[in-house]
Amino acid sequence: MPGRPAPDATGGRRQPLRVAALFVSDWGHEFRDVAAGRVPSHRLFGMAELAARGHDVRHLTRRRRWLRLPRALEWRAAQATWLLREQRRLDVVVATHEAAALPALLLRRLGLLRRPVVVLTVAALEATSRPGRAGRVQRLALAGADAVTVFASAQVEPLARRLGLAPGRVRAVPLGVDTAWFRPREDHRDGGVLSVGTNGGKDYPTLVRALGSGVSCTVVTDPWNREQAAAALAQLDAGQRPDVEFRADVPIGVLRDLYARAEVVALPLRESAVSSGQTVLLENLATGTPVVVSDVSGIADYVDASVVRLVPPGDPAALRAALTDASWRDRAAGGPAHVAASFTTDHLAAAVEAALRDILATGADWP
Repeated sequence: MPGRPAPDATGGRRQPLRVAALFVSDWGHEFRDVAAGRVPSHRLFGMAELAARGHDVRHLTRRRRWLRLPRALEWRAAQATWLLREQRRLDVVVATHEAAALPALLLRRLGLLRRPVVVLTVAALEATSRPGRAGRVQRLALAGADAVTVFASAQVEPLARRLGLAPGRVRAVPLGVDTAWFRPREDHRDGGVLSVGTNGGKDYPTLVRALGSGVSCTVVTDPWNREQAAAALAQLDAGQRPDVEFRADVPIGVLRDLYARAEVVALPLRESAVSSGQTVLLENLATGTPVVVSDVSGIADYVDASVVRLVPPGDPAALRAALTDASWRDRAAGGPAHVAASFTTDHLAAAVEAALRDILATGADWP
């Protein structure tokens, strides 16, 4: 249920926005789980907090399929139909991922959707660089967005250049996490080294080379990254191999417990076109867990050397030194305050709201 309208700079009340939120699949269960406190609200990309700021945030939820099409295509068709039906009751459309934006952007290109579309992108640089038709479709679609956001300021200029967009059409917004869900606990930290994350921005081969003989480490990741790590492990002499346990599809509540028990979290990253590492970084900082993270451009907006240990990317020796040196780990005590100051879901919602209001104020006279 919408809360009170957000105040403007003068303390007055501003007109609430009517927002259609698009997700890559039917996300109704996530809204229910967030409302029940079963999962953190950042899984909704700030939409719950946007509603709490007084805006009318609506999304499509369906109980059954209505077309005999592949599931992803059927969902996009359903979203397109829903947008055409709802647009007279909307001010703006927000896609929470570049893949979720395609129905709205296609309708926009055809002149059938007469509302601005703002796209919160996660992997736009990667998607728009794909060869062949896939890359052309992504470039054409995103170039038609009224605004595109990225979670790392280092990606703003490259994406604007690739899409041919004027300055201001691509902007960075800070990712935020749910600090009511991720907060410090008094658990005994006996979980060894923990590393968590998926996508091509992770560098698990560097991690396994850094761990050393017999070191206990839990890696929560996807099959592709597990294969990369396993190949690196196989290249080590038997006497040099760490004790690595691989896990996948860990429920978020279990993951929170792993964070709370970890002696240290290692985030080995490589320079990547994908937003990578920010969520796990912020979740652990909010939990007060010591974090070693690769110093790559994608996390530059989020880190402060006073609360984490930064290491050069792709450097096993530097990573090993950071993991074996416990003298810096008391920095983690400042993590919760660091997140609370700038990187909560409230900050994310405020940044999204600012982007929406800018578009509505400077764009066409939307009917």
